[in-house]
Amino acid sequence: MLRALRSHSYRLFWWGSFVSNVGFWMQTVALGWLVYDLTRRASMLGTISFCGNVPMLALGLLGGAVADRASRRTVMLGAQVVLASAALTLALLTASGRIAVWHVITVAMVAGTASALYAPVMQAVIPSLVEPGDLLDAISLNSVQFNLARVVGPAVAGTVYGVVGPAGCFALNACGFIVLALALARIRLPHRPVATGPPMTHALREGLGYARTHPVIWPALVLATAVSVFGFPYIVLMPALARDALGLDATGLGYLMAAVGAGAVLGGLGLSSFGDLPRKGLVGAASAIGFGAVLATLTFVRTVHGVALLFFVMGVLQVTCVASLNTTIQIAVDDRMRGRVMSMMMVILFGFITVGGLLLGALGDWIGVPAALAAGGVVVMVAGATALVRAPGLVGVVPQAVEA
Repeated sequence: MLRALRSHSYRLFWWGSFVSNVGFWMQTVALGWLVYDLTRRASMLGTISFCGNVPMLALGLLGGAVADRASRRTVMLGAQVVLASAALTLALLTASGRIAVWHVITVAMVAGTASALYAPVMQAVIPSLVEPGDLLDAISLNSVQFNLARVVGPAVAGTVYGVVGPAGCFALNACGFIVLALALARIRLPHRPVATGPPMTHALREGLGYARTHPVIWPALVLATAVSVFGFPYIVLMPALARDALGLDATGLGYLMAAVGAGAVLGGLGLSSFGDLPRKGLVGAASAIGFGAVLATLTFVRTVHGVALLFFVMGVLQVTCVASLNTTIQIAVDDRMRGRVMSMMMVILFGFITVGGLLLGALGDWIGVPAALAAGGVVVMVAGATALVRAPGLVGVVPQAVEA
């Protein structure tokens, strides 16, 4: 447990990412509350999320090709500068009292473009920061820091929102991106000559073809797609659930998001403590079924503490599912294809969730957010069960060690 933290470069990356993600979750709470306060429509939350992640859908695979060809350090540092500038722009617009929904959409799309390039490069870098045997530990601990930030960020946002307002939360997020940029500038990356390779379009087709025919990677990507589209949008729709179904304010929203984060931290630490588990794909599929089942029960629970408990359990299962599938792919993929394949995972996890946000947000306007989320949970359960039955490469084969 915690073996990956023996690496100095990984420790820098971990702490820098944690500080940045605390700011990100502060902004998520503040922005979700601000947008819902302006519009009072669950579908608008899905729309804003979709617009912010359209670049991931459009450019995520390109980011993977860039990760396999360009200077990874340069891409990561440039992305942090853009993300910090976007958060600062939101802060200034909000502080001036001129913020409008179209401003939020525009800034979200700029930030989404930077994230679309950063995410696959970041995923491709992690294996180079630790020993091969510590890869699951590193990925699990990366989930821990992201979700520990999900506990701390919303709690801080809920506490300071009434004092500094959304503008202050956005400004603090900008500071977090600067901290991560400083950490990234100091990490040691192995020398890797910049590749010229084939044309970009050929590289993208090659990566898609490789994934499509792989008996482990393709089923993992398909299952991750189902979970992302029909399960994970509960995060996007949480402001509507908090205000309309539970009668909470911004502090209450922060409490619910912190419950998810606390569960995810526990799940990540649990994975890390178990070490290099065999049959990680099986763990991912079983976790997906459990996650869907818990999500489906939202329609029956109406108390704040009951919903918070469900979110806590969902946090445990969510991080277990994602980390297990992620590690399965990282172990199975050829290093030449790593950036492109991991970009597919990033598109699925951060791009497809917004498609689900649009679908479930519109459904939520019609039948209510709890019922819409419960319907998505049923779909996730079916997808997980199908993987258990129809994907032997994913759930029945122990992946081989990463190639040197």
